[in-house]
Amino acid sequence: MLNTLSLQTTSSEKSTVLPPVRIGIIGLGTVGSGTVKLLSRNPLVDVVQIAVKSIDKARSLSDIDVSALLTTDAMAVVNNPNVQIVVELVGGIELARQWISTALNNKKHVVTANKALIATHGAELFALAKANGVALLFEASVAGGIPILMPLKMCLAANKITEIAGILNGTTNYILTRMMEDGWDFQTALTKAQALGFAEADPSSDVDGHDAAYKLAILAKIAFQRQIDVAEIFVEGITAITPADIDYAKRFGYTIRLIGLARWNEERQCPELRVHPMLLKNTHPLANVYNEYNAIWVKGDAVGDTMFYGKGAGEMPTASAVCADVLALVKDIQSNNLTACAGMEVFLAAEKVTPLPISETTNRYYIRLNTKDEAGVLAELGKAFGDEGVSLESFLQLPGQEPETASLMLVTHLAQEKNVQQALKNIVALTVTKSIGCVLRVL
Repeated sequence: MLNTLSLQTTSSEKSTVLPPVRIGIIGLGTVGSGTVKLLSRNPLVDVVQIAVKSIDKARSLSDIDVSALLTTDAMAVVNNPNVQIVVELVGGIELARQWISTALNNKKHVVTANKALIATHGAELFALAKANGVALLFEASVAGGIPILMPLKMCLAANKITEIAGILNGTTNYILTRMMEDGWDFQTALTKAQALGFAEADPSSDVDGHDAAYKLAILAKIAFQRQIDVAEIFVEGITAITPADIDYAKRFGYTIRLIGLARWNEERQCPELRVHPMLLKNTHPLANVYNEYNAIWVKGDAVGDTMFYGKGAGEMPTASAVCADVLALVKDIQSNNLTACAGMEVFLAAEKVTPLPISETTNRYYIRLNTKDEAGVLAELGKAFGDEGVSLESFLQLPGQEPETASLMLVTHLAQEKNVQQALKNIVALTVTKSIGCVLRVL
């Protein structure tokens, strides 16, 4: 007899439904624990095996006893003939790729929250799934508990998606929120985020923007129906943002957020794909997303502007998305009709597209300069920008940190990136320039 975990039901209740679908889980960390808690209350599933790093590790599972289900061999789960759905919740790329590939070749359905794996090897894994007549689902890989991938695949399928802008990482959003509301510097806010469990011990993937880039690649593949290499997405993190930049942005009526931006360029027939800090007008919906929350703003040609908002990480929100995929597969298994993976053909059939180089994108810019405090400085700066076709919209001057210096905050009109960068190179060479403090694009 299998050692299983399921909601306690009466024999009469069991007799009125099909046998529960058997689940194997790889990973019993934060999200894995939440997944077990949610699945344990559902009579449609039985968790029959769970792979963990250490069987003896203390776990917070309330009164749920999983000791009889544990193994330290993940391959035992994917090769278990009694498992119908494998749920991978460990992360990483190579080991997860091996586990999921084996599970698919064993004709088992797979649910994963692994954004890095789907973003980099999605096409390969979907080909395996198709060849074996099984499904690979990954709703939890983007924005935790926020339903976004299924709406893009199904609910907005009639639309031509023209733009997606998202706060896709809760760690960076928490840090920027605390810098804005409490006046903390980056390191102080990061330390607090780590203490609260919002940031990893090594936060580089979050604060350098790579976590958001994986998620943006997945969103863009579905929205634009193209194959996209995540390595070609322009990525810039938030480590250079200072309290001064937060304060100056406020003075201009802006908020700073780390934004993943996917915008279709109709003329070039390719997307702009980038992750970097941006200034948002305080009236923009994304400007009012605080702390660890995520939000994705989607623009379709028929529906117009839509907004998806909620907790982008955490035990139960992410487990909610994982279990939604599991239960969709349960329905398919019990009806013998595989529909849950509808819309994923894009990962197999779509052509590859190269994103527009960042140098050719057009933006407005916020630029902070440290200069000498003397007559004619603004005129020299204006000429340097004007020579490259960059027009200034507004500026603010404050005393500099050193005697006889000034801090100048400039906001430009729309300009091409390469022209702005050339103007800044020319400005660095001016005798009136002390340093360039910060350059941010404006959404």
